[in-house]
Amino acid sequence: MAKKKKPPELTFQQHIADFLVREHGYAVLDQSDITDTEHCIAEAELWAFLEATQADQIKKLADDYGTDAREAIFKALRKELEHTPLWMLFRHGLKVRGLEFHLYYPKPRSAASAAADKFAKNRFSFRPHCYFGDANHEIDFVLYLNGLPIVALELKHELNENVHDAVAQFTKRDHRHRIFRHPFLYLAADTSDVMAATDPRQEGNFRWHNRGLTNAPMNAQEYPVEFLYREVLSPGQLLEALSFFLLRVPEREAEDDKPARPAFTIFPRYHQSRLVRRVAEDISAHFAATGDIGKKYLAEHSAGSGKTLSICWLADRLHSLFQPGTNEKLVDITFILTDRKSLDTNIREDMDKFAQLKAVVGIARKSDDLPRFLRERKSIIVTTQQKFAWVLDEIRNNPVLKTLRVAFLIDEAHRSQEGQMGAAIRLPFRTPGEPDSEAPEEDPEEQIARVIREHDGNQLFVAFTATPAPATVSMFGQPFDSYTEAEAIAEGYIVDVAAGIISYKTLYHLHCPMVPPPDEERLYPKGVVSKALQNLAFQDDGLIQYKAEVMLRVFEKEVAPLIGGRAKAMIVASSRVAGLRYFTIIKEKLKERGAGYQVLFAFSDFVHPETNAAISEHAVNGLQTGELIEDRFEGDDYRLMVVASKFQTGFDQPLLAGMFLDKPVLGRNAVQTVSRLNRCHPGKRDVVVVDFTNNAKQILTAFATYRVGTPFEPQEPDQDTCLALHAEILAAGVFTQQDAGDLLSLIEHGTDARVQFQVNALRTRFQARLADWEGRKAFVALLARFVRSFHFLTCFFTYPAAIGEFATFAEYVGPQLVKAGSVSELMQQVRATVVTKAAVQFQGVTTSGGRVRLKPGKGAGGAGPAPVKVSVQDVIAQIRATFDITDEEALYIRQVTEEKIADPVIRTTVQAHRGNVIYLEGAYRGQVNGEIQSAYNAHGRYEELTDHKYTDTGGIFDIMAVTVIQAHLSLAA
Repeated sequence: MAKKKKPPELTFQQHIADFLVREHGYAVLDQSDITDTEHCIAEAELWAFLEATQADQIKKLADDYGTDAREAIFKALRKELEHTPLWMLFRHGLKVRGLEFHLYYPKPRSAASAAADKFAKNRFSFRPHCYFGDANHEIDFVLYLNGLPIVALELKHELNENVHDAVAQFTKRDHRHRIFRHPFLYLAADTSDVMAATDPRQEGNFRWHNRGLTNAPMNAQEYPVEFLYREVLSPGQLLEALSFFLLRVPEREAEDDKPARPAFTIFPRYHQSRLVRRVAEDISAHFAATGDIGKKYLAEHSAGSGKTLSICWLADRLHSLFQPGTNEKLVDITFILTDRKSLDTNIREDMDKFAQLKAVVGIARKSDDLPRFLRERKSIIVTTQQKFAWVLDEIRNNPVLKTLRVAFLIDEAHRSQEGQMGAAIRLPFRTPGEPDSEAPEEDPEEQIARVIREHDGNQLFVAFTATPAPATVSMFGQPFDSYTEAEAIAEGYIVDVAAGIISYKTLYHLHCPMVPPPDEERLYPKGVVSKALQNLAFQDDGLIQYKAEVMLRVFEKEVAPLIGGRAKAMIVASSRVAGLRYFTIIKEKLKERGAGYQVLFAFSDFVHPETNAAISEHAVNGLQTGELIEDRFEGDDYRLMVVASKFQTGFDQPLLAGMFLDKPVLGRNAVQTVSRLNRCHPGKRDVVVVDFTNNAKQILTAFATYRVGTPFEPQEPDQDTCLALHAEILAAGVFTQQDAGDLLSLIEHGTDARVQFQVNALRTRFQARLADWEGRKAFVALLARFVRSFHFLTCFFTYPAAIGEFATFAEYVGPQLVKAGSVSELMQQVRATVVTKAAVQFQGVTTSGGRVRLKPGKGAGGAGPAPVKVSVQDVIAQIRATFDITDEEALYIRQVTEEKIADPVIRTTVQAHRGNVIYLEGAYRGQVNGEIQSAYNAHGRYEELTDHKYTDTGGIFDIMAVTVIQAHLSLAA
């Protein structure tokens, strides 16, 4: 009898277990070693560590209190764990009757550390297939430090399941068990992706923890997620998390408009810890080689990267760096510089989370704070970029300060190239004694190049920016670390605003006269529509009146309900004059409607060209003295803001979910303008963008491209079908016949890790060559159709070996090209692209008939449903009785239903499963429904595909699917 093949998930798990032992020196625990089953503690491991490192304290405890020291320590530990996170006991120690015990020893930060000789005595171990609870539930891995659980890990193999299944496994557990409280990190992973959480109770707590858009192994014979078991689970990085990265955010009681919030733990995202680690290592190496810290680093981190926390973590790390082999600090002062009020607030709030830095941080809120902090020699000083020039002057002119090694962490570096900010940054690069008057005469880029070459060796600059300008790259060099917008979108930290632009489909659903359906275009004044869509006469009062009404209608129907009914929108006007008219007209319309919200107009003061009247932002909006318009816009009673050359960049309002563009925006300006919508907020999934500067043809072309779907299914057994599909797949240029041979050879002779590495490479190629989600969906469907046709047609015909080889390849690779999961790349694009369709289809509205179900027969068990004799005409009559359809719709219902009744593939499937009612009325009914929709797509019947009476559960497509299945059952009777 052949030996049963080991499940791929166990192969993956064993590979990681072997790696942890071989490369990291982990010990393997037996289940019996975990003697405290309630708290999942390996007590002998902890006691061995304490005896090896703190024998004197144990003896003192026994001598002073005449008690069993071991029992006293474990009793105190269990008591503390009732209200204190385990990782905080690691960091701060355990107090037992006035004596302090260290539960671990971090890597010493300097040679003078008292813990230097005890660091090596930390004991790392893990328990594979760790059981807990009375029912012996299992976690794939639990990692231990000195007998205490610190990491829980669930692994899946992509051949069967993926990372989302691992997350679901965590969230569905009984979280009353302490194993879901004590570890500081919960990791869910498959062979290509990783997600992480500090609290595993909810799916939303798990965040992507990948190296980039695509993970790749660092070494041959390893899985794409090698970084997980080589880096993240290494003793060094886990100790670093315990001693440095982990943050505790305290509980917050409800106050004003802020809801109550329980305490929680923050663990850095992968790119955050990577940046901090890389800068620290590189500047330490640079200092060791040169004796100075004179370097510049550009961090290209997108919106949604958690930049504020990255800055704070980096400031903490620079503060804690020591010169190699000494106890002398590497950086004397670190300045955090910001040029925006909102970010300044964020930095202050986030810095408060670093409790260990409270004594060394100075936040310059008042004008006299900065000089005082410099005198006190605060290690970390937070100030605005407006103070940058003053700081550099002080450093240059003060003999004591000039000897210090100073670091500057600058947010949004491209903004600081302009005006006084740019001059301030260039000060430390000047040659002493050089006249100021020479600088303005130089070409700006030449000046930047010169001052970089002549910078002061005692100063370190780290510049953070989402979209580096050429001047920024010239000054700071190529990005030292990158976290792109694509990554932030893929990981769900910002909204993909480009995918959410309103197109013809959305406007048609709203019956917006701005973009009529082609067959109704004659009903609208051609001149008015043309002017509106071709960016003409933006200041025409009649057009502004008309477009303002359209904007309000779209806002009320599509934008206002978003984010729990709190969404706001921005109207980008072509000029301040046009903006003023929009503001006035919309204000009047809102008053007429009795709307419960108001509009604001943000602009720079100007003189009206027609009336010569002075127009000021404060007067128009009725702002109070010192009140900022962005502060007023924070209120829930202000939902719309008209802007004219203001707030198109550098404005962060997470509740912004709609934008109306009545001004052409191009290139970088377009990206920055529309990106005002990308900030995330709880409950914010989609955004709406309406562009009034395009023409109808462009919108309709984009709509038609979007609607192109899966090709029509073949209807009759045809020997050439497989050959044609095979040729079509190869012609797409994604995969080759050689790919099939190579993968099958690996499956037969290679390791599972190599196979998954190859699959990951194939998926990367697939994503690169098919950029849009519809193309990817069509290609995966093409592979599936090829596999299905091959298996069906081999019953009738013989094919060359290459065809069978490629079918095996497609069957193995196809399901792994696009991962199922609520936040996978493809599904996220789908959700962003079909916002209105999703809203229509998934609002939970059902027709009166409810779900369509097959009727089980009364015959012998296993015989399947009794065949019901049905005719297509009967079904059409049934549909006419339930739904209002035209004669043309009835013709297409008949045509497509008859096509599917004649489909031999469906017939074979129904006959093969006629005894499985659950499958036929469940999964397979949905599959036939999908094939019917594909047929409608191929016939160009797009309106039915977006009509809820067709697409709802129990709708026309469902009735057609059941009819097709019943017909095939009748034919088999």
